[in-house]
Amino acid sequence: MQDSSEFQYIAIDQIFESTTNPRQTFDQKKLEELAESIGKHGLIQPIVVRPKDNRFEIVAGARRFRAGQIAEKFSLPAHIKELTDAQAMEWQLVENSQRVDVHPYEEAQGFQRLLDLPGYDVAALVSKSGKSAAHVYARLSLLQLIPTVAEAFAQERITASHANLIARLPQEQQSDAFENCWRKDWQDKEAHLLPAKHLSAWIQTNLYLNLAEAPFDREDPNLKPEAGACMTCPRRSGFNTSLFADVQGDQCLDAPCFQAKVTAHIDREIAARPELVTIETAWRAPKEQRPGALQKHQYRELAEPDNPDAEPPCPSAKGAIIVFGKHAGRTVTVCLDTECSVHTNHQPRETVAPPPVMAPAPEQETEEEAAQREAEHEQRVAEYKAEQERKEEERKAEFERQQKEYEAEQTRREKQREARVATFERIIEHAPASFSAAQMRVFLRLLIHLDYSFLEEVATHFANGDENAQQSEDEIVLAALDGTADDKLTGLALRLVLSDHIGIPHENQPDLLTEAEQVFAPKKSKVVKAKSDAANKKKPTAVKAPVKRGLTRKKAA
Repeated sequence: MQDSSEFQYIAIDQIFESTTNPRQTFDQKKLEELAESIGKHGLIQPIVVRPKDNRFEIVAGARRFRAGQIAEKFSLPAHIKELTDAQAMEWQLVENSQRVDVHPYEEAQGFQRLLDLPGYDVAALVSKSGKSAAHVYARLSLLQLIPTVAEAFAQERITASHANLIARLPQEQQSDAFENCWRKDWQDKEAHLLPAKHLSAWIQTNLYLNLAEAPFDREDPNLKPEAGACMTCPRRSGFNTSLFADVQGDQCLDAPCFQAKVTAHIDREIAARPELVTIETAWRAPKEQRPGALQKHQYRELAEPDNPDAEPPCPSAKGAIIVFGKHAGRTVTVCLDTECSVHTNHQPRETVAPPPVMAPAPEQETEEEAAQREAEHEQRVAEYKAEQERKEEERKAEFERQQKEYEAEQTRREKQREARVATFERIIEHAPASFSAAQMRVFLRLLIHLDYSFLEEVATHFANGDENAQQSEDEIVLAALDGTADDKLTGLALRLVLSDHIGIPHENQPDLLTEAEQVFAPKKSKVVKAKSDAANKKKPTAVKAPVKRGLTRKKAA
């Protein structure tokens, strides 16, 4: 061992890797490139080791150590630190958190090892690693992945965004979510990975249940005693808002428990109010229907009255509870008379007249009368067919007219969308170095209307269209922020707040993109544009002198 004032050279056979190092995967090609550099220039940055078991355990620098072995170095420069097991793990955590190529699953395992030590919690990890609480919670949730998904993530078959979405789900639902990461089209030999936003939409539609729409009391611990009250349950998005920052509202993540509570609520309501009529709002096989429950064609659901104590609108109006289908567990008012004069809307319907039938022959009919009766019948049949053909032509013409109107409207909206995208890019391009008072007011209005799903669009832009990028949306945008020049920060700020307003707003929504255009990139008026064009026309243009062919020949000669 050779001494030095700042570090020491230690024989490479006296150094061994730590089993607690979060980083377990190494790119072989990059290791060989580093080994080649070490062979030419030596190891510039010493590794960090600690004495253990009469040898030296690596605290930081496992990749440099492996590259040194490939370069067949006899010894490596190293800083020797006296560290406890907890201090060594903390050092490894901080060192790896500052690297961009550490795998998220390995980072999660490092976080968990520290949490297993006394005196460490999430707040301590946030303080020591410099990461946000949301980042730490998202990484720790990855450890809840079932083995199939965890293996796919470690092999980088799915991205960090996919893994984070699946890890937040109960383990019994993760397999279904994982299957919906993929799609195999008819021209594909193998299924291909869909962007994470497709998985997010599938989860929102199929697995999340909005607790605000639950028909039962969410604070009732006795509805399902083994589960307790919803408000204290950890299997909901509102229990950990740092982990579910992108999810709107408080969502139940345990569909079987939610359905069990709905069933218990229905049974309780029917027992307490036996006069309630049971109805079903969706079709199912007769043997699966609840005994005595009315089907959709047997009742008419009525709008809720403004005054609940008012007299029933008709004698057939009754209180009912939905026992199956949409809004199961909700209590509504129905009319049980399908022909009720109060609620039946007698609108004349367009009916198709039946084909004419030939009149029966009288008892005594001559051949001439029979021929005339048959001719009259044929005439009526011909008129009937002509009328049906006319109506069919009218229906086709109406359909074609509606189709053309639809296509014209789609073309108009597509042009409008293209114009709005161009406006958005023009605003970003002309972003000022600092905001005026009017611009700041519009910017704050955009901030107030901000929908926090905007990060996906912004991240897709900075990922150069690669929707399957390994980094999560917040990591991509934060990296873009770090790489943005000071004079371009206002442009990035406008991109963040305007990305969600490129689409055509609904009728009752404010058009915030147009408001931003008026203060950040107003269009030139026609008068100003005309003056500018006229000035450009008056500018003298260089006129080439005519070529004197004779002189040219002489000079050439």
